[in-house]
Amino acid sequence: MQIGQILLWGFLIALVGAKDQEAPHLLVLKSVDKYDPVAGHNLTVSINIFNIGQSPAHDVEVDDSQGWPSEGVKEVEGPKTFKLEKLTSGSNQTYSYVVSPQHPGELRTGAAKILYRLEAKGEETKTVKSNTLPVLPVLTSAEYEKKNTKHLKEWFTFFMLSLIPVGLPGCMYMMATNKLAALDKSAVPKKR
Repeated sequence: MQIGQILLWGFLIALVGAKDQEAPHLLVLKSVDKYDPVAGHNLTVSINIFNIGQSPAHDVEVDDSQGWPSEGVKEVEGPKTFKLEKLTSGSNQTYSYVVSPQHPGELRTGAAKILYRLEAKGEETKTVKSNTLPVLPVLTSAEYEKKNTKHLKEWFTFFMLSLIPVGLPGCMYMMATNKLAALDKSAVPKKR
């Protein structure tokens, strides 16, 4: 699904930017490693930047600090902002940082903001935004375990209970067959 989004955005940007073939065009994709995070556990956020334009982007500044709520999310590793001196045409760069949602519930995030220069020493800049993530349901540890466990006890119970409607008629059939076989043996006359 993410590759499809990238291709669609790339096509749309190429159509809109056809008049300015030489300019850099950045496409930004924001993603997380788990779409059902657990409160108190780490959540890795990745920001992928693609330059689909015909020239390099300069002084690229990525800011995702406004994309997260101010309360309830703790920064664990890496800042939410970073800078690139240059992103050449046709290349991409991935940046990751780690946060930890602190409370169960819904976690709403915003888009990352990217500012870059169109030329190395030029003054003209362009701003783009990444996609926004869907609402993330932050689970408690117990909810996560319940959702992702193998449920072996439940499957064993189901198997045992399913033996009643299948096994009981089977046993009755076997008993009736054995009785008929015993009657058949006793009814056969002896040869002289």
